[in-house]
Amino acid sequence: MTEHLVCDTAAVAPGDVAPFTVTKADGETVNIAVIHTENDRWFAVIDRCSHGRFKLSEGDVDGNCIECTRHGSAFDLETGNPLNPPASIPIQTFPVRLAGDAVYVSLASN
Repeated sequence: MTEHLVCDTAAVAPGDVAPFTVTKADGETVNIAVIHTENDRWFAVIDRCSHGRFKLSEGDVDGNCIECTRHGSAFDLETGNPLNPPASIPIQTFPVRLAGDAVYVSLASN
C-alpha cells in the first residue's frame, strides 16, 4: 500500500473540504477530496459523486458526512455509503494518516 503526501494540515480548515490530484507510480492521476471535520477527523474520498458525477470537493461537510450540492445526496465519510437518494452507489474512500503537519493518503480502498 503506497501512501502519497497530499497536503499540509493547514491546507484544509476544520469543517472544510479541498480537492487534490494524486499521481500514482504508473502515471495515472486520481482526483480526491480531503475532508477535515469540525471534530478534527480526516477523511479522503474520490472527488466525484456516484450519482451525478459532480465534484464532492465542492460539497458541504456536516459531521462525518459530505453532501453533494448538485442533487443533495450525502455520503458517510467512513464507509462511503450514500445516506439518502438520489445516490444509491457508495463512493470510494481512502485511508488517511497524519504525520506531524503532513496529510498522507493511501490509494488502496478502505
